[in-house]
Amino acid sequence: MKMIGITGAIGAGKSSVARALVADAALARDLGGTVHFFNADDALREARNQAGPLRDAIVKLLPAAQGPDGSLDQVALASAAFSDPALLKQLELLQWPVARAAAHTARDQAVAGGASLLIIEAIALLSSGLVEELDGYLILTLPTAERRERAVGRGMSGAAFDLRDAAQHGLTEALLAAGGVEVSARGSVQEVAAAAGRALRLLCSTDEPHPDPAT
Repeated sequence: MKMIGITGAIGAGKSSVARALVADAALARDLGGTVHFFNADDALREARNQAGPLRDAIVKLLPAAQGPDGSLDQVALASAAFSDPALLKQLELLQWPVARAAAHTARDQAVAGGASLLIIEAIALLSSGLVEELDGYLILTLPTAERRERAVGRGMSGAAFDLRDAAQHGLTEALLAAGGVEVSARGSVQEVAAAAGRALRLLCSTDEPHPDPAT
């Protein structure tokens, strides 16, 4: 089984494209087995919402993020983290071990289910260390204005987008420099998924971690 990452800046459409790939019967047929999907950000959101070591550590680091009922105020947490690079880094150090452990569980489940491919979505593939466990990764790219329009269309405020996008400054360039396969996210979900599917077929057909899609 191959493990391929899908990443890109906020608003690039990662989750929508990944879901389309999972539902693509032709892709599963060509790869010789089902396609599974793991979203690291969703796994972290779930872990933060549960009572336990991660939530306790976050509250210790940022007491103001704890709500009256003991739960985390996700909006307050995100606002504080994306406004303070040092705090964001500390939170990442707390959270990424949890994401990697959840990814390992997803991998084991995918193998047990006879999957040919596990797609792992994470914005911070490089800093999390997840990239070291992958057979390659796709980077969805889209101009900032178009990503902003998409995010606002999903209900995010423009200010919230700008804050998160600023915190991800240089991300796409770093991902490309590290050898990811670029896929333009301009177009419909179906069009982008078709392009991503072609890239995945290439990545899954070779033992090279980052083959050149032009060859």
